[in-house]
Amino acid sequence: MYDDIAQSEENPRPGVIINNPHGEDVYKGVPKDYVDNFFAVILGNRIALTGGSRKVVDSGPNDHIFIYYGDHGGPGVLGLSYLTYKSYLYANDLVDVLKKKHASGTYKSLVFYLEACESGSIFDCLLPEALNIYATNASNAEESSDYLGPPPEYETSLGYLHSVASMEDRYTPVRRTANQNSFCGSHVMQYGDLKLSAENLFLHSCMYPANDNQSFVDNNAVQLSSKAVYQPDANLLHFWHKFIKAPEGSLRKFEAQKELADAMTHRTHIDSSIKLIGSNPPHGPEVLKTIRPTGQSLVDDWDILKPLTFEIRWGSLSQYGMKHMRYIANICNAGIKQEQMAEASAQAHFKADWSCVKKNTEV
Repeated sequence: MYDDIAQSEENPRPGVIINNPHGEDVYKGVPKDYVDNFFAVILGNRIALTGGSRKVVDSGPNDHIFIYYGDHGGPGVLGLSYLTYKSYLYANDLVDVLKKKHASGTYKSLVFYLEACESGSIFDCLLPEALNIYATNASNAEESSDYLGPPPEYETSLGYLHSVASMEDRYTPVRRTANQNSFCGSHVMQYGDLKLSAENLFLHSCMYPANDNQSFVDNNAVQLSSKAVYQPDANLLHFWHKFIKAPEGSLRKFEAQKELADAMTHRTHIDSSIKLIGSNPPHGPEVLKTIRPTGQSLVDDWDILKPLTFEIRWGSLSQYGMKHMRYIANICNAGIKQEQMAEASAQAHFKADWSCVKKNTEV
C-alpha cells in the first residue's frame, strides 16, 4: 500500500520489484489501483477511495472473486498498511463487510487467501458457511505463520510459506508441509464453504490454464525451504543479515546493530508491560493465559474490545505486540471495566521505560 519498496535504499535492485529470486521486474508499468480503504474496494464503493486508479470490485452475480491479503496479524486483528500505526483491521469488521458483499448479490463465489499470524482467529466462529465464501489461512488462531527468509543475495523478502505455495495453487502441499514437517509449526486452516476448495484457482484469478507456461512455473517456482522462520522474528533476521553483510566499521553496520538492539529492547518493554497490566486487575495472570477452544470466538463483544486495545492508552503496540491481543480480549471477557484497564495501564506506564518504542521502526 505504501509503494515504498522499489525505491527503498534497502532494495539491491533500485526501481525493481521481483516475485522470485530469478524473476523479472513486476513493478514497471503496473498501476496502483488503490492505496486506501480496503473495505470500500470490496464493496465496490469508488466514491470512498482517494488514491490510485480508484478501481474497485465492481462485480456481478455471476462473478468469481479472489482476495489475497497479507500483513502482520494477531488474535482477532490484521495490520492495515495504508493507515497509521494506530489502526488495525478487526475480524468482526472484515466478516461484516463480506456479509454485506454477499447480501448485495454481486458474486457467485469468493475465495479469500489470508497470510498473517494467528489468522485462524479472523474467521473462526465468525464466517458463516452459507455465504459462498471459502477462506484459507496460513495458521490457526494460536500460532505464527512461517517466514521463508530471503535468498542469499538479499537481506529481506516478503516470502511466506503459505503464500508462496498457495499462490501456485498448491493447497495440499502447503497443508502437508505445515502440519507434518518439524521445521514448520503453523497449521493451514479452512473456513466457510469448504466445497469451493475443490474448484481451481483460475476461476477466481487471472491465471488461466490456456495461458499457463508449465515450464516457466516449474523453473521459477520458489522451493519450500527447510529454513522457515518464526514470523515475528522476520525483522530481527533482516537486521542480522544487514549487520553481517555490512563492511566492518561502516555506518551501515553501526545502524544495523542499533536497529537490532532497539528491536530487542522494544520487545522486552512490550512483553514486560503487558505482564504488568495483567498483574493489576483481579485474577489478572490467570486471565491473560486463557485460550478459548476452537469453535469459540476470541471475544464476547468486539465493541468492548476496541476501546480496551492497549495502543489507545500507550501509543504503538507495534506489529510484534499484536500477538498480545488475546490478553486484551481475555481481560475484556473477564468483565474487567475500561476504568480498571486504564488504571492498570497507567501503573504499568510509570514502571516501564518506553523511550525506545518511539525510536524503533519494525519492518
